[in-house]
Amino acid sequence: MLRDKKGTVYQQWGGNTATFFTYTHFSHDLCAGLLAALLPLIKISLGLNYFQSGLLLAAYTITAGLSQFPGGWIGDRVRPQVVIAVGLGGIGLSSLAVGLSPSYYSMLAILIIMGIFAGGYHPSAVSLLSAYYAADKRGKVIALHMMGGSIGYALGPILGGLIAGIMSWRYAFFAMGIPAVVAVPLVLKKLRRRSPEERGQEAVKIFSDDDSGVNRQKRSRPGILSVLRPIAIIIGLAIMIQLLGGTVLAFFPIYLVDGLGVTPTTAALLIGITRGGGILGSLLGGWLSDRWGRKQTIFLTLAATGPVLYLLIRLEYNAGLIVVMVLFGMLMYMRQAAVQPFLMDSVPARIRATVFGIYFGLGMEGMSLLYPVAGFFMDEFDILSVFNGIALSSVALSVLALLLMKKVSLPRAA
Repeated sequence: MLRDKKGTVYQQWGGNTATFFTYTHFSHDLCAGLLAALLPLIKISLGLNYFQSGLLLAAYTITAGLSQFPGGWIGDRVRPQVVIAVGLGGIGLSSLAVGLSPSYYSMLAILIIMGIFAGGYHPSAVSLLSAYYAADKRGKVIALHMMGGSIGYALGPILGGLIAGIMSWRYAFFAMGIPAVVAVPLVLKKLRRRSPEERGQEAVKIFSDDDSGVNRQKRSRPGILSVLRPIAIIIGLAIMIQLLGGTVLAFFPIYLVDGLGVTPTTAALLIGITRGGGILGSLLGGWLSDRWGRKQTIFLTLAATGPVLYLLIRLEYNAGLIVVMVLFGMLMYMRQAAVQPFLMDSVPARIRATVFGIYFGLGMEGMSLLYPVAGFFMDEFDILSVFNGIALSSVALSVLALLLMKKVSLPRAA
């Protein structure tokens, strides 16, 4: 009886397919999230200033953001399994190459290549995963997928920090790239069959055509702009809070070291703890969005992120700061766990990867442009002043979200 109950819960959260996607996301983000955590060590090792450090982050995120747009477009037109496998393989091999990079400029070039391959994973993975499940389960299975990324982002800095402390940051990049490379043949083998939704759509097409073919007509297909228009406010607010919170999170290891006197290794571990909060946040956000509603969950996270981010900047290094760091990580991932199924519910299946690529690309591209700008102002003024400005902006955005909550209505499900 107990085994049956466990099996039922397991199936409610997506079963074997969702669990496998959790691993693929874990392997991708294990190495993708390592750079920011080890940036203090790289900065010292290569003798970089804040602007150069921000440029390293931007080299990856600019190309990773831009590559989401063609990556999503390709994912709607090529077998998504192949696109996912290419993305994972490129990320893993690039991580190995970062560890071998002999200089600052060679590392810049490798990070650009890594960013190009990064566009192959997220749009196709979320779109393909959504095709396997009905809308009432989609929040939970996408949350489980996000949990894999959260675990990767959490373990990457922790394991990377430990490896870097014992050996060097180069060996950390070697180790973290291996799971993504291993995932490539598994993806091609386990996801070779089409999803139930893809098979169902083909059946609908066959039986809707008449025998003679004379009266065949194309069904009305709304364009991407008309699909995005009803959800623009929610997506715009989500992207803006992501830009502010993501910029703080990227530079927070340096802030801990230079502003609060924490050692570089400890800073990497603390960032891992922050991202670890995303594990709980992902599951809570997905479950809550299925039970309470996508809109309510999204606006809850938008309203709470600003005050929490403000506390993150104002507190000294103590137990209270660590608690706020975990809460901040939870909110960042709760928002994503509600926004992603909201997108998949609101968008026709034929353009899901394209629309997700636009959403994910705008967030990544915006952060990539903010990184060097934030680094420049940190060199001109100081890191605390820049963080204070971001914190106040995020509080204002949370207030705006509260004011707009009742005025935003959701479109009908696609």
